[in-house]
Amino acid sequence: MSLPLYTGTFGNAELLHLLRRTTFGVKKADVLQFANQPLADVVDALLTASANPPAPPLVDYTGDPDNAVGTTWVNGPSNASFGGQRNSSLRGWWFGLMLNQTPNIEEKMVLFLHNHTPTTIGSPVQQPIYAYRYNALLRQFALGNFKSFIRALTIDPAMLYYLDGRLNFNNAPNENYARELQELFTVGKDLAPSFTESDVQQAAKALTGWRVNDTTLQTYFDPTKHDTSNKTFSSFYNNTVITGQSGATAGDIELDALLNMIFAHPEVARFVVRKIYRFFVYYDIDTDIETNVIVPLADTFRNNNYEIRPVLEELFLSQHFFDQIESKGCHIRNPIDFCVGMGRIFGLVGTALPTDIPGTYNNYRVFRTYASQQTMDPGTPPNVSGWPAYYQGPNFHELWINSETLRRRKDFIDRLIVGTSGMKANLLGFTSSLNNPSDPNSLIAEVLELVHTLPSDPATILSLKNILLSNQVGDFYWTTAWNSYVANPTNTTAINTVRSRLQTFYQAVLGMAEYNLI
Repeated sequence: MSLPLYTGTFGNAELLHLLRRTTFGVKKADVLQFANQPLADVVDALLTASANPPAPPLVDYTGDPDNAVGTTWVNGPSNASFGGQRNSSLRGWWFGLMLNQTPNIEEKMVLFLHNHTPTTIGSPVQQPIYAYRYNALLRQFALGNFKSFIRALTIDPAMLYYLDGRLNFNNAPNENYARELQELFTVGKDLAPSFTESDVQQAAKALTGWRVNDTTLQTYFDPTKHDTSNKTFSSFYNNTVITGQSGATAGDIELDALLNMIFAHPEVARFVVRKIYRFFVYYDIDTDIETNVIVPLADTFRNNNYEIRPVLEELFLSQHFFDQIESKGCHIRNPIDFCVGMGRIFGLVGTALPTDIPGTYNNYRVFRTYASQQTMDPGTPPNVSGWPAYYQGPNFHELWINSETLRRRKDFIDRLIVGTSGMKANLLGFTSSLNNPSDPNSLIAEVLELVHTLPSDPATILSLKNILLSNQVGDFYWTTAWNSYVANPTNTTAINTVRSRLQTFYQAVLGMAEYNLI
């Protein structure tokens, strides 16, 4: 490894920092699972992909003649009459996977790749099955080979629709995907010198002929629509010439030649590693970070043939990841992390039963609604560049917060904690899981350690304690109320006494700036 390994103490604080960056929210069960394990073992577990893909999205609507409620629609025939319902099902399913994730980086990597190479759920992607397969592609390569991912993405039906690759013909080359492939997905656009307009045009010609059959729902290559001429590139790509091909295999041969040429450029590794660094560590990449972190990680990326896992492993095992003081609590939580993280931390109590697929998916979509109101809706990126908070300097993450999104964050806290309808956080269950919930001092300390990234000052802690004590002076005012509830868990008065205090307490904890930071 090229980055120095972390040699300091790996205790609760370091574990929480690692989990916050690699998962959405930190459940107490996550901490217990990894407690007292060495850093290398924890990182290995976090970077070990699931053995099997998740079960596909289910029908949560009625009236579909091809699929009953509770079955999946992804293997059935296309039905334009239910496109909207299937897209909605896909969104609910995706949020359900994030909410029910095991402590593993996979869901965050799916979001990272979606932000890096976005398509949409819905227009211009015509079929819900295409959007589902795109999501499955993100999962397949989340911890896999980035070059192989880009190859598969290039001829993925959702991407062929999203960036018009299916309209790229020899007699009318479409440059949309060829441009973004270089500018946003691999090389980047800030080099001097960089690739040229001619390089975009030549790449577009190499990619002509890929189509989507909306009857069979499959990608195919049409050699009659392919440009068979030689494609000559600029000095940026060492004046490479891709020999024009014809016949059924021409598309594959020229696609491979194009990607081999692009990935031979060292800037691809540096560009992607910068994106990884900004997503998982810190947004500000100065000269020192570029020289001592980005370049070595990019070397690791290239030396491992663009495998993603070795880069993440080296980063999360590094002294830099834990010593970079500015990186702790330096990010404003993105809306997914804010909403889904809260749901994971506290657990949910809803009207839906496990067998009630419509109710369950509807609860999942509540998270989507609030995240969308905070300007982050997976499946609906603002543009092909992804979310501005990950590329638009100098503000970067500060773009998540404005007067409207801050109000929406408070609305979500109130919805989840008070549970005005449909679902709410399992406050009693969460509090019962704490080490010593009858002691207000222990309760507050444990909650703040788990939920807040940065330490709270004594005045803040005192104000939180006053909530639990109903502004009384003795700790026993909380202890007595909690013990009464434990002794009489079905007593309405006992339940309401602790619940009302806990609701106010957790609303205050989550409404502080410390929860908004990660």
